[in-house]
Amino acid sequence: MIKSKDSSISTSEISYNYFHWGPFLFTTQVKPEECAMILEEGKKCRRKSHDYRHQLAGHLSEEYSLTNATEIGEWLKKYFEAYVIGYNKWRGGGSMEPRFKLTSLWINYMKANEFNPPHDHACDLSFVLYAHIPAKLIKENEDFKGTLRGPGGVTWMYGEGGRQYISIVHRMPKTRDLYIFPTSLKHWVFPFRSNVERVSVSGNILLGQDSRTNFYGEKNPSK
Repeated sequence: MIKSKDSSISTSEISYNYFHWGPFLFTTQVKPEECAMILEEGKKCRRKSHDYRHQLAGHLSEEYSLTNATEIGEWLKKYFEAYVIGYNKWRGGGSMEPRFKLTSLWINYMKANEFNPPHDHACDLSFVLYAHIPAKLIKENEDFKGTLRGPGGVTWMYGEGGRQYISIVHRMPKTRDLYIFPTSLKHWVFPFRSNVERVSVSGNILLGQDSRTNFYGEKNPSK
């Protein structure tokens, strides 16, 4: 009901709807034991033979490929399926299907003064799982004075919209946080100064061919 300032006059009730716009950025938390498994796998692969930096955009001294992708992919699958359910609801008639292939998987050990510049990925979907976010880093982020997310934070950016658009999402991740998003969605990580390691695991997902061609939903879902 719309009313004037003195509330003495009112108009008829206005019905409205609005459009979900831009990419679908999904977040949840993995189980503690799943996070612990990732950290253990990272320890096994933390050696020169698994160096993965030549495939990545990050300005980090330690990024390694994870070899146990099949087992890790098995328990990640339920989160990808949840993404599909969420996407179809968010889309309002979407028909994305849960057919996935994990094409790459790596672990990042980010240290003081390192950073990940704005970049995107290959394939269809990407994800990042935060396996360890130290309390000291969270405190540094909380103490930051500025308008963006600050040290150790992650940002996703879509389009070149004005201030009234929702075109940027900032988050300071917590341990066990998982984010899934389209690979073309640009994102980056701010550097920090604390003498700690910020551990994250990332990967890319290829959807089944049917999913890639049929996930748009009906042309006119309102009819």
